[in-house]
Amino acid sequence: MPRFHLAVRARRFHEEPPDPFAALLDRELTGAILTAVEPAPWDRVVRLRWRLPLRDDGATLRTVVVELLGRSANLVLLDELGAVLAYCRDLRSAFRAPAVGRRYEPPPGREAYAGLPAGPLDARSIAGRFVTPAEFLAPLCKPLALDLPVERSTERLEEILLSLKMQAWSPVVYSGRPLEAYVEGDPVGRDEIVPLALALQSPERVFGGDRVVSRYDSPSEATEVACTLLERLRDFRDRRDHLAAQVRHEVERCDVLLGKLQRELDAARRSDELRRLAEALLAGLRTARLEKDAAVVADPYDPSGALLRVPIDPARSLQENAQLLFARWKKGRRGLVTIETRIEAVRSRRDEWRGLETPAAAARTRDDLDRLKEAMGRLGVVHAAPAKTRGAAPRRKEVPARVRRFTSPDGFVILVGKSGEENDTLTFRVASPNDFWLHAAGQPGAHVVVRNPQRLKSLPEPTLRAAAQAAAFYSGARAEGKVEVHYTQRRYVHKGKGMPSGQVLLRRFRSIQVAPRPPASTLEDV
Repeated sequence: MPRFHLAVRARRFHEEPPDPFAALLDRELTGAILTAVEPAPWDRVVRLRWRLPLRDDGATLRTVVVELLGRSANLVLLDELGAVLAYCRDLRSAFRAPAVGRRYEPPPGREAYAGLPAGPLDARSIAGRFVTPAEFLAPLCKPLALDLPVERSTERLEEILLSLKMQAWSPVVYSGRPLEAYVEGDPVGRDEIVPLALALQSPERVFGGDRVVSRYDSPSEATEVACTLLERLRDFRDRRDHLAAQVRHEVERCDVLLGKLQRELDAARRSDELRRLAEALLAGLRTARLEKDAAVVADPYDPSGALLRVPIDPARSLQENAQLLFARWKKGRRGLVTIETRIEAVRSRRDEWRGLETPAAAARTRDDLDRLKEAMGRLGVVHAAPAKTRGAAPRRKEVPARVRRFTSPDGFVILVGKSGEENDTLTFRVASPNDFWLHAAGQPGAHVVVRNPQRLKSLPEPTLRAAAQAAAFYSGARAEGKVEVHYTQRRYVHKGKGMPSGQVLLRRFRSIQVAPRPPASTLEDV
């Protein structure tokens, strides 16, 4: 929802790492002075003119073009000659995609308006370019075009253009229900909430039914109210869709794993055939007919003496090949129980994830999302800490990759992350696959890593408990008496595509209940 207007009140946005284009703007415009804001007369394009401070390369001017074109919105940085230096978004449409080094071309489609002044016009002024007033107005504001009366459309158009010139606004927001009645889970259609600088004469004809009308003192206020509400509703929808996609992904992953395990189970059940081949090979050592990669021997279990073709490794003797077949048979027999146990576990996990599909699709409030996240946390999804609210004071930037470091009673080094980004750095750049990883179940908080240079299969009880207590203490459940903490080896911690900083998914884990407690022997922050 790209928008460019004078906000009624100051807004604080979340502080996020800059993308490459933002970093380039920071370098190019540091110390520059904004000298002009130039909206295109008949298009949703605004040019911001900047005068640069004295620079070694001699550059004096820069222009940032703001294209407010819905899904094709973009920001483009131009040099003093109008050539493209950089742009924010790669557009799929080839004819709209900017190219570095080429001269900037405005969006096509408004060529018929070139040279028209913004002001009162009569039918003769637009007759050579547009057949009707509605054809003139539709690309600029479709609701106003649909609102034109058939009998006096030209007079109404002149009234609209006069209001534009005199800035005689009548700002309104049209909505399907009172604005205060919308809640996060409500679906929002294309024309559900529409802000306009000029009120319509027949809104029921434009929208196909009755609409609630909310009036405001300025177009900026109407835009602020409508867009803020739409962004809140769509942000909720995006968060809900993201969680629902994670649930579907886990169900699909379990289905894929079940298919793989079923194939392994079928192979294990066929392992008795390997024993038959091995025994046939041993029984026919003297009579075997060797081929390139097989031995043809009589089947000892067939009274008629039918021949069997036994695959072999030509580099090994027949006895060695028989021993290898026996070893594969024994492994298959041992694996039967293990594979069946794993299949039951994966089926149970898949059923639990399937049980979350309906709550994920039906979530209507933030409490619904919180309950869904808690349920996902019990299944191994570690969610990132919630972002600061817009009203909170800006958070100071921290030095990247700082962690708390202390030593357990058994001498193990324990590292504790300090923020979402540092949690990711600790987990995926610092920790080794064999290190142990801990986090408070279903709570935002620090990732905890226990170094495991000896590649132990399990941690000593005092170390495990100390690390779990630290994970509970540095989490959102610090004030609780007992906290469930998930622990696993780092190799089973994964990060899905699109997950925010600090959020991970556990493929395998165990849990321990501990009381939150700060580390007893903190050494240093590194």
